[in-house]
Amino acid sequence: MTNYSYDKANWPDFETGCKMEWCLTNGLGSYSSGSLIGSMNRTHQGYLVAALYPPTGRFVTLERIREYVVCDEKEYDLDSARIYRKGEYSEHSGYKYLSSVTYDDASIEYRYECENDLTFTKTIAMKRQKNATAIAYDITNNTDSDAFVILTPLLNFREHSELTYRAVPKFNVLRTGNTLSLVPRINQFVRIDLAFSGGEYKDRTIKYESGTVLPTQTDLEEEGLTSHYTPCEISVKVPPKSTISYSVLCNVVHSDSLQGYALLQDAGDYFLETRDAHKIFREARRYYEALADRAADRVYKTRSGDKALIDEPDETLIRLSLNADHFLATRTSTGTGTVLAGLPWFTDWGRDTMIAFTGLTLCTRRYEEAGQILLTFAHYIRNGLIPNMFPDDSSEPLYNTADASLWFFIAVYRYIRYLKEDPKVGENYLKDVMSFVRKDIFPGLIDIIESYITGTDFSIYMEENGLIHAGSDLDQVTWMDVRVGDKVMTPRHGCPVEINALWYNAVCITEYMCKIYGYDGSRYGQLAGRIKYSFTKAFWNEDRHYLYDVVVYDASIDDYTFKDPSIRPNQVIAVSLPFPLLSKTMEKAVVDIAERKLYIGPGLRSLSEDSADYHGLYRGSIEKRDKAYHQGTAWSYLLGSFITAYRRAYGPGRDCTARLMAFIKPVLDHMSYEAAIGGISEVFDGDAPHRAGGCYDQAWSVGEILRAYVEDILPYK
Repeated sequence: MTNYSYDKANWPDFETGCKMEWCLTNGLGSYSSGSLIGSMNRTHQGYLVAALYPPTGRFVTLERIREYVVCDEKEYDLDSARIYRKGEYSEHSGYKYLSSVTYDDASIEYRYECENDLTFTKTIAMKRQKNATAIAYDITNNTDSDAFVILTPLLNFREHSELTYRAVPKFNVLRTGNTLSLVPRINQFVRIDLAFSGGEYKDRTIKYESGTVLPTQTDLEEEGLTSHYTPCEISVKVPPKSTISYSVLCNVVHSDSLQGYALLQDAGDYFLETRDAHKIFREARRYYEALADRAADRVYKTRSGDKALIDEPDETLIRLSLNADHFLATRTSTGTGTVLAGLPWFTDWGRDTMIAFTGLTLCTRRYEEAGQILLTFAHYIRNGLIPNMFPDDSSEPLYNTADASLWFFIAVYRYIRYLKEDPKVGENYLKDVMSFVRKDIFPGLIDIIESYITGTDFSIYMEENGLIHAGSDLDQVTWMDVRVGDKVMTPRHGCPVEINALWYNAVCITEYMCKIYGYDGSRYGQLAGRIKYSFTKAFWNEDRHYLYDVVVYDASIDDYTFKDPSIRPNQVIAVSLPFPLLSKTMEKAVVDIAERKLYIGPGLRSLSEDSADYHGLYRGSIEKRDKAYHQGTAWSYLLGSFITAYRRAYGPGRDCTARLMAFIKPVLDHMSYEAAIGGISEVFDGDAPHRAGGCYDQAWSVGEILRAYVEDILPYK
């Protein structure tokens, strides 16, 4: 496993310390999150953010626990928070006693030193496949008198993107032994159980606190204030010259039958032992150690075409593989697996899932989860489309995407190829997989192909020349999908370049699979030839030597009425797919202009800075950010396509490998020192110094960089 360690140099002040964050997950879509110094930074933070309808319906329950120490007639406030009350700001500076923070995907550990009097560590971990978070304390009293650590839990029940500044949820409360149970009045089917392994319980007079400042929300030009429920405090005594362990467990019960008073009366005492939280921590650690071992235990192709074992752990592979686990979750509506598009707020999106799929599941050899994910989306195919998004409120999925269904083909193709090429996959297992794909996946692929040929929703249809047209009016059906009111920011209606490269690959993959299963695929082979001819004619810019981004075809004149010369990264995607469309000379030209005009270190710009529409900063209100989202903001997931395209154009020598490692070094550095520890952010400013933004940990960012590392770098090192 990889440890990320930090000391006081990383939090010289409150502002710096709260900007870096951490996140733990449990496989349900739930998560635990906070800042490097323990303060609250955004709405999407809490020790337990529980998914009531996995992986959606996420609610903040236990926000955090505040610690206050009384020792040798001295008092130490270890809380780190910025407060706004009665028109004035104040700050709790507990981070000054914080000596180190260690994160390892399984847990986060804070170590505090109260001068020479008292030290303690607080370790936070989640229980796998349960809406439960454990907090383990190890406290050492170095003085000759009793010390007391006062713990104040900050509770809530709010949707994780919402604030409760003006109306903190009310609860019905029951205390049973050392367990406090709460049923929120706004949802009588939920119970929050907070258990302590002893200590002196005391009801607080002031049970509601308001005015906690969330700096990220204020940066986004939002109110940025929240409140919480503080019903009690627990005093833990530490005898002189001794060390004790102490446990806290927060568990959320979502009942299908009991509600309200009956659900509350059904609560009982958890009877926590002092080291029970440590047990959950060890379970989480063993889980991630097994993932690290699985990632390291892999076979890859060498430059000579032979197969070789990794003879020693590869740190980059392990780091990326462990982070990949954060996005894999169970969807209760299907009973199968799915992928969360990004932490902390995205749910499972079709496009993001299919792009991230290879890295998250195949490169990590998690083939069972891979099959479940494909089955989940095959289950939801409608009119030849897979869902673009599953909303967080568990309502019906949305289908407004032209590319997600085509990326589905890429995912299935790689699924088959990875399993066939992995010598550790047994013949019987491979036969079962091929039967599964034939029965449950392949019919959906045919449905998609035929729907695109004849036409389906959102103006998606095949032109007479074989290319795919997508979108009209206010539709936004490619990944560049922002609309501000009635203004479409990137109106790519017509034939977008990456959609048609994906379309060609989808048709080639259909022909390939027809051959595997003994069907006549000649029709698809002929169509692929027509698409390839039309693609080069339509998209190659002979004057500037790169690909047009969008073309508009008029069948009545069999010609193009518009060709968009904007320099965008979509052409790089077109060069990186399994079935190539361009000559080697053309591929090099596309890669070269992407390196010169789009590459910025941790990602590729969505638009060249030469463009009049370029926006170099992704900051401020949602409207300001949306205007920049695809107009210059850099995206880290595009590094995967860029590395694969570069390898195809300039490989396979060692010089190329060194260049590719240099390309990904900035994003690997980013994993340690910016945004979320161990994660890769969604976007970065197009302008230097390329500050991170958007989701602090994005599935396709991690998945694509992991895929490119495994396929295009690791075999050549």
